[in-house]
Amino acid sequence: MIGFATLLSLLFVLVGVLSIRFGVLPFGLSFATYGLGLVGCAMLMAAVGALIARRLARKQALAKLPLWLVLCFLPVALVVNQVGLAGFQVPPIHDISTDLANPPVFVFAQAERGPGENSLDHEGEVLSELQSQGYPQLTSLHLSASKVDVWAAVMTVIVKNNWRVLGEDKARGHIEAVAITRMMGFADDVVIRISADVDDKNTSDKVSHEKSAARKGVVVDVRSVSRVGESDLGANAARIKSFFKALQNQLKN
Repeated sequence: MIGFATLLSLLFVLVGVLSIRFGVLPFGLSFATYGLGLVGCAMLMAAVGALIARRLARKQALAKLPLWLVLCFLPVALVVNQVGLAGFQVPPIHDISTDLANPPVFVFAQAERGPGENSLDHEGEVLSELQSQGYPQLTSLHLSASKVDVWAAVMTVIVKNNWRVLGEDKARGHIEAVAITRMMGFADDVVIRISADVDDKNTSDKVSHEKSAARKGVVVDVRSVSRVGESDLGANAARIKSFFKALQNQLKN
């Protein structure tokens, strides 16, 4: 009975992953199948673990119980490893931007969004507040480099990340790409904005303006939005942080 339940749970996980990856079933059904399989594996881990403990206490043979325990453990461990424990504690949002006052706007990605997929319209103050609570340190990246060098470095990082470029406008410093997650094959749209690094245009501090003019740097803002799902489990924020780190390393070369 335990063996059958284990194999059935693993089958649900496999069907869920493959149907999401290749889009053969509606996303809701695929994700529900995947989630049901994971829940089954987690429950079986607890049940098998208890049986193993009881048999060890009674000095009875464990039979195939360790095998079932390992098989149930693997998909759960894989999810935890991919998401991280922090991923289960973040706000249930899927739209992350380094500039909450003026989020980069998608242009090219609009054509790739299908019916039932998440909107690319930013939800304003409500979303900004949730993001600020979950990712208070996620902000724009200020670089002491020319716009030309930063653009070249950004394109290099995009290629290294295997992101597919959807469109670009070099004059505006605007690039859009789509990133595909490794395990599930989720598509997340990314927009990158490269602009002159100047202080708030509304400031009246003359010294501040003089310092901005002398700095000759750029500011890079990134927005990453999942096409499906209510919560991204921290994936978009992690992507932006990883992108910024790779960009800084690329500029050092």
